[in-house]
Amino acid sequence: MIMVLVGGYVGLLWVLVKVGVFPKWYGWMKVSPVAVWMIAFMSIFLPLNWNAPLGGSMVTVGSVGIKPAVAGPVTEVVAKSRTPISEGEVLFEIDKTPYTAALQQAQAQLALAQDQLARKEELLSRNTVAVAEVEALRANVAVAEAAVTLAEVDLSNTTVRAPFDGMVPAMTLLSGNRVSPNVPVLAFLDVNNPVINLVLSQNQIRNVKAGQKAEAVFKAFPGQTFQGTVSGLFLSSPDAEYDLDGATPEVPTITDTTYVVVLELDTQGQALPPGSSGQGLVLTDQGTKFQFINQLTLRMTTWMNFF
Repeated sequence: MIMVLVGGYVGLLWVLVKVGVFPKWYGWMKVSPVAVWMIAFMSIFLPLNWNAPLGGSMVTVGSVGIKPAVAGPVTEVVAKSRTPISEGEVLFEIDKTPYTAALQQAQAQLALAQDQLARKEELLSRNTVAVAEVEALRANVAVAEAAVTLAEVDLSNTTVRAPFDGMVPAMTLLSGNRVSPNVPVLAFLDVNNPVINLVLSQNQIRNVKAGQKAEAVFKAFPGQTFQGTVSGLFLSSPDAEYDLDGATPEVPTITDTTYVVVLELDTQGQALPPGSSGQGLVLTDQGTKFQFINQLTLRMTTWMNFF
């Protein structure tokens, strides 16, 4: 935009010389474009960097690793890649045979313990056994009941279900694959709650606050500008963290840290695909007179997305 301004100034000088307002090109006219560039940069375009910060934007979604609670071979894969899945729907099944047998065994042991307890309680009523012996059998029944509960839980865990509404980006699990407890076997995306991230450098965030107006454009939606607000800022970086393990912290490598500003956009009922990228800006409370320049830049960008 600054080159457009300087170009317009040079064009104006050329017209004035052509129509005779100036008889010739004077020396000051040849160097004045540099002065105009410097003045415009220092007074308008440099402050825009923090008064209407412009940066790259991307749509991201939360992802969890699906970790089965039990081990065994996969007998059936129900879910399909990139297909909407509702919370509680079956993703895949694990062989139930050993867990069904374990439940039957636990139930048989419970029945035996209950039968033994009933017999001893009848003898206790006749004062022919000690109370301690009956109490021990009651404890055995409680243990057997707990074993049945655990076996039922293990059996139910052979059916792995979706933790929330979402989708599997790529189903790589096949029938016959053996899975282990607490080991992720596939990714599950929370596509219904996308997060729009605007990435800004350190010197751009000084005036950014939650609640300020924001705009964003995406390559997937050329010609469209989405309006919204700043919903939050992540003023942290992995480079600023170190482990509190008692050891002397390592000296961090100095990097040009960037920060994430989370935007809440009115998408006009359109679903923004995860991974959609583009540009966005924040309209801060400072320097509002010239913010239209970056707004114009953003709109030029969205129309260039057609090409």
